[in-house]
Amino acid sequence: MSTPAWPAPPVGVCPLASALDVEVAILGAGIHGAALARELTLRGVSCALVDKGEVGGGTSQWSSQLLHGGIRYMLTGDIRQMREGLVERAVWARIAPGRCRWEAFWMPHRFWAEGLAHRVGIGLYDHWGSERPGWPERLVLGHVPDRVFQADPRSTRSPFRGATAYADLITHDEHLTRDLAASSQALLLDHHEAESFEEGDDGLKAVTMKDRRDGTVRRLVARQWVFALGPWTDGAMADWFGETRKRLRLSAGIHLWFDALPGCERPWAIRRPKGRILFVIPRDGLLQVGTTEREVEDGWVPIAASEREELFEALEANLPAIPWGNLPIRSEELGVRPLVASSGATSHLSREAILERHDRFPNLRLVLGGKLTTARVLMDQLATELTGSSCEASRTEPLRLWDGQAGQIR
Repeated sequence: MSTPAWPAPPVGVCPLASALDVEVAILGAGIHGAALARELTLRGVSCALVDKGEVGGGTSQWSSQLLHGGIRYMLTGDIRQMREGLVERAVWARIAPGRCRWEAFWMPHRFWAEGLAHRVGIGLYDHWGSERPGWPERLVLGHVPDRVFQADPRSTRSPFRGATAYADLITHDEHLTRDLAASSQALLLDHHEAESFEEGDDGLKAVTMKDRRDGTVRRLVARQWVFALGPWTDGAMADWFGETRKRLRLSAGIHLWFDALPGCERPWAIRRPKGRILFVIPRDGLLQVGTTEREVEDGWVPIAASEREELFEALEANLPAIPWGNLPIRSEELGVRPLVASSGATSHLSREAILERHDRFPNLRLVLGGKLTTARVLMDQLATELTGSSCEASRTEPLRLWDGQAGQIR
């Protein structure tokens, strides 16, 4: 079921001292914060990774869990963002092979002309994304043979006449986020809630935090600050500094998990109105479906009954042979995407990110927007700006595996 706001912390004790000092303080231990901690470690710069919850415990575990170039960008014409994602997809396959799995996604078509358009567009997508480290030769891309398509129970009585297969990576982004943190030497301050900030001559100087596990108060001093708070950015800036400007708009989507269905071996990506994609993905012995979309006001929101209804209607209209209404829902998730504020419907807003330099605090940068696939390259860019040093190892150094303590190899 939906996760309640800020789950209670686990039992445990933080071994760190009450007074801490680092070069860079990172608030927010999602995919961007953890990636930045790794980038700074690769450059030999000390940092602290602070979060009110656990590492990867917010929206980093609620996305579609795909590392992709963005097949929908082919449909919307955002080719530059798509090609950036395809390059980064190959980087993730190199540095996190144990957390990524290549798949051949099927995009079904309803009529001949749509099928031709898919084959041309997907052909370009796979051509530009031809760098696929570790690609399994058993997976076949391009036109799906009719007999193979018709053997999938989802094709029965559906409006689709065939499909085209394209490549993308499946991951578990909570684990990926934790591996990034483990690949750093950051002081890990999970389950710490920021209570007050101190200003110095050059901007922010220190933060006072309370350990939510035992109430211990700690003070962290830093020369540079990065807030990578995802959908909680606007709320935090209002609480901490009284700011009312809205930097983000939040778009929520849901995923439902059913028991695996015999014969459903390949993930499907079905085009829907307004540029949306309906995913039906067999993984981990279950079947994941999603996602609908609505604009929300907060990072912790419940799933609305209307969202489930709309998703079931989409499933029944596109895949009528499956008795969706009779299948028990094993679990459900609601993910919130932070989109840079703009006009128009959130379904048409870009997933691009902004690294904002704060007007009042010159030593504070805010990470606004962004997505899982391009988190590493964005934080590589930010770390280079903060330190004046680039790092080629960011693209090649394998991630360490998380064992519960940052910096320890399992």
